Amino acid sequence: MRPVLVSVLAGAWFLLAVLGAIGAVLVLSRSTGTAEQRIFAAVSLLLAALAGAGAFGLLRRKPRARALLATTGLFAFAASAFFAYRAATDASAPAASLASAGPDAANALVLFRAGSAVAFLLSSIPLLVALGFLRHPSVRAWLGIPARPRRTPDPILLVGGAALLVAGGAVLFSKDRSRPAPAKADAAARALDPLETFLWSDQPVAFPPPPAPFTRERYAEGGRKGVSFTRYAVPPTRITVAEAALEPAPNTPEEAIARLRLTKETFKSADFAEVGDPVPAAVSNAPGYQTDYTIRERSMEHRGREIVAVAGRRVFVFTFLGRDADLPLFERLVASVRFPAPGSRGGGATGGLEVPAAASPAGEETDLRVGEHHVRARIPDGWERVDYGAKQEIRRGETRIALVDGGALPPGTGPANLEDDWLVQRALRLFGHDARRWEVGARSRVASGDVEALAVETRDPLSHVPHARCWVFVNGGRLLAVGPVLGRFEAASSAVDAVARSVRFPG
Repeated sequence: MRPVLVSVLAGAWFLLAVLGAIGAVLVLSRSTGTAEQRIFAAVSLLLAALAGAGAFGLLRRKPRARALLATTGLFAFAASAFFAYRAATDASAPAASLASAGPDAANALVLFRAGSAVAFLLSSIPLLVALGFLRHPSVRAWLGIPARPRRTPDPILLVGGAALLVAGGAVLFSKDRSRPAPAKADAAARALDPLETFLWSDQPVAFPPPPAPFTRERYAEGGRKGVSFTRYAVPPTRITVAEAALEPAPNTPEEAIARLRLTKETFKSADFAEVGDPVPAAVSNAPGYQTDYTIRERSMEHRGREIVAVAGRRVFVFTFLGRDADLPLFERLVASVRFPAPGSRGGGATGGLEVPAAASPAGEETDLRVGEHHVRARIPDGWERVDYGAKQEIRRGETRIALVDGGALPPGTGPANLEDDWLVQRALRLFGHDARRWEVGARSRVASGDVEALAVETRDPLSHVPHARCWVFVNGGRLLAVGPVLGRFEAASSAVDAVARSVRFPG
């Protein structure tokens, strides 16, 4: 008569095999599954087949069935451990930089990874117990395997001890992985973009902006206008350079810091704030004061520093808030600041525009009629052209550019007038340019075939974030402009440059 334990074990293995096979088939039948999911499904299908064969052999009293089931179970445990580790690693990757925020964040990451390992072990308990019962005397007797004196500890005790070792190793491994890597931060601190000049009143300020992954944005808060640079990570880091409007204008940095001094009340929304006393500091040739502070929000600690400097009776505020690893970058930025003489743009505000010297786009050269202009240009492969008479629009997806007839020009207007402001503004208005929101940031004469054109770039006057780029042509006493209609700056500008460089005026 077959022992009850054998029936239970065989039934459990059959059930696991059927459930695993069904899940694997469902994954393999979906076309949306990733390559890793398909590999895991294929492995599960193989394990289901082996488990089914082993369970059938156990019912038929095949001595090799026990070895087959044990091997299949151990292989299943190893495969599950590997894929569980991959899943936990992918899930914790976005929060990997949390460890640099402080002990609380590092401990949270440790608990998440250790909890993932413990959850995997708990889900594997039925399989481990089944593997332990394969050595039970009743199973050995059913298969005709002679009983031997037990010289080793019970396999279930071994499995439990191994589980504890894996859990402890997970905690130690997680603590090691949660330590921040200072090398990347140091590399970021060594790299700064070229010097750029900003003008928000009559006193220019020049400094090298932080490099990627910092994102540039305009800043206008609390009576200050300027530019901010943010690294969107966890925790984020924000660097701000702004000019503070104070009336009456202060004559000394002492007057400025008395009105802009940071206190604990400044950070009422924070869980905790510790603000140091202002200490004398200098930014280039401008005297000022520096205040260091620390705030804690949602169990994350942030390092802060604010420097108030007076240059030309204008108050400039340099602010850092973020993680310690990014502080050297801020210090290098402040050390590089220059205050050019009033009335000078410092060469960085409207400098020459560097237009990529790319070849004409791949595509067939096409004769176009743009209003009164007869133009020959290359339409990039994969782009659609729509004829609106005085405007030829070229589009692909969310990006649209156009060649537009800007009308007749005053007599005597020619290539020598390309850089005249009235002509540039007239061309920009063809693409909805708002002079109150955007300024002409850079321009450059570029040879296009046998004629010259002017490449013009507009930008935000506060942050210098690029807005659009267009090309200006003068042909037969008429204006022709090539510029963006819709799309992100990078995609639209590259398309404008490529099409504009291929423009020819036959005859």
